Amino acid sequence: MRRILLDTDLAMGAAGSDIDDGFALALALADPDIQVDLVTTVGGNSDVDTSTRLTLELLERVGQDDVPVVRGAGMPLDPRWRRPTTSAVSGGATPASPGQARQGAVALVERVMAEPGELTIVAIGPLTNVALALMVEPAVADAVREIVVMGGVYLKHTNVAAMPGEYNFWCDPDAASAVLASGAPLRLVGLDVTEQVRLTRRHTAQMRASDRRFAPFAGECADGWIDFQTRAKARDEREHDSCALHDPLAVAVVSHPEVVTWQPAHVAVETTSPLTRGVAIADLGLWDSPPVPNAQVAVAVDAPAFMAYFLDQIGTLP
Repeated sequence: MRRILLDTDLAMGAAGSDIDDGFALALALADPDIQVDLVTTVGGNSDVDTSTRLTLELLERVGQDDVPVVRGAGMPLDPRWRRPTTSAVSGGATPASPGQARQGAVALVERVMAEPGELTIVAIGPLTNVALALMVEPAVADAVREIVVMGGVYLKHTNVAAMPGEYNFWCDPDAASAVLASGAPLRLVGLDVTEQVRLTRRHTAQMRASDRRFAPFAGECADGWIDFQTRAKARDEREHDSCALHDPLAVAVVSHPEVVTWQPAHVAVETTSPLTRGVAIADLGLWDSPPVPNAQVAVAVDAPAFMAYFLDQIGTLP
């Protein structure tokens, strides 16, 4: 059993909003080899208050509202990167008092330090809470079992001028940089692999036909997100009939690390220029004198195996 602390900017449940965080939490709850000890929320896909509310609603929907939820940071470490949301959720980054912003980080610190070596942080939103936790208590880097991050893109680029880095790193590049420099054991699951695992209209139709409570709701939300993506990315045919399951893949590797191929790398993130904001530079050790690796990076994925596992587990939820 792998015990996790899930840090998320969940937006599932808001009309036309991103759904992969919701599926990630659902997958973690469904997988018998994972135990969710805590959920912390962060501003990203939605403002942090909306994310907190939707997280609580999803937990109630699947009958696991006993899982504690703690509100975290509503804006990035550097205020100049404060951003609007890119989903259909209104709001954007929510200003908060320093005490409010640190609640999620403090909860992560308290849990990890209370049981050294036992807990894995799975971070599937901007890394603000995790970076703050490491700033509050640097010893978290040694006490955490590992930190699994959905973030970055390593073997290619986004090729989007308005968002040169992958979304989670782009939202708070300083936090991503701090986590990478912390010395904590890191697994990085980036767009190189997550864009290859896709939920299709056929899958959503099957979910909507289910007689359970979660699946029809999730299928409806997923169809709404695919509709939104179809309008927003009309030139990208992949987004017309499917959507990527970015965050669920990061959850999956906790109990099934074999579903992806890992490669050690030294990763750094651009934090200064808007032109390259959030871009991850991954040195995969191809030269004779490579730098010391600070992470394991996912470079390939067995998409059919992941999808079979994902659909099977989601189907077990009430």
